[in-house]
Amino acid sequence: MKTVLIIAYLLGGQVIDTETLDATDMDACKLTKQMALGENTPVTTRYGANVKISAECKQSRV
Repeated sequence: MKTVLIIAYLLGGQVIDTETLDATDMDACKLTKQMALGENTPVTTRYGANVKISAECKQSRV
């Protein structure tokens, strides 16, 4: 199974952009998610403060 971190950028409840990052496994994905959303990174500074960020780890068979 392939594990990915999907990040969505939301403005006014609408998705304005998405980003998908590959992860080696679910634990690595969760760690990457925590670091990406909890620190000052390109993920959190990509847009202004009015843009909300949502992220989710998913597994797929692809």
